Amino acid sequence: MAKKFLKLVENTITRYSNGGILTGDQVELGSGYKSIPDYKNLTDDIKQHVEELFSDDDTVIVVNIQTKMPSKAPGNADNRGTEFVATIARMIDSGRYDNQNKISLPLNCLKKVDNGINRTPLPDKVKYDDKVQIDPEEAEENQEQQQTMTQQGDGLKKTNLSNAQKNTKIPSSPATPSPAVNESYTSNYMPING
Repeated sequence: MAKKFLKLVENTITRYSNGGILTGDQVELGSGYKSIPDYKNLTDDIKQHVEELFSDDDTVIVVNIQTKMPSKAPGNADNRGTEFVATIARMIDSGRYDNQNKISLPLNCLKKVDNGINRTPLPDKVKYDDKVQIDPEEAEENQEQQQTMTQQGDGLKKTNLSNAQKNTKIPSSPATPSPAVNESYTSNYMPING
């Protein structure tokens, strides 16, 4: 039980130690994001790019998370801050994102999209419309293809090669009687003790 509890605690701490969003999460703009001071401090170009990024039905994922004022020193307390910046990008395929148009946005402007146990969905415009026919269809029969000539001895004989439309019953007799017909041939060598 202790190992399961420890794993649960580690997963919870990992999820909520960087503002509740992890790299790879699908995000959307939070409610009232325009009134947040961090968003107001962004330039107009970045605001316009953010609006365009979220205006389509594209899937936007988190590419990177870092503190607002990161430090190069590994032991510095600034690396474990309380304010985070998320680098977000449009997802163009499962696991791939638009690297050229990624943008950094304060984490308090974003909200995680809960997909449950499912993968992050892809929008229909990036999916390839495959023309493969999976559902069975009745094959078209061509009269010219059905009639062929085969040689039998010295002469030619017409052969009909049409597809069968029903099951063919093959006359046969079983090698052993069927147990389903109340004839248990195994009782001859295997006594049944009820």
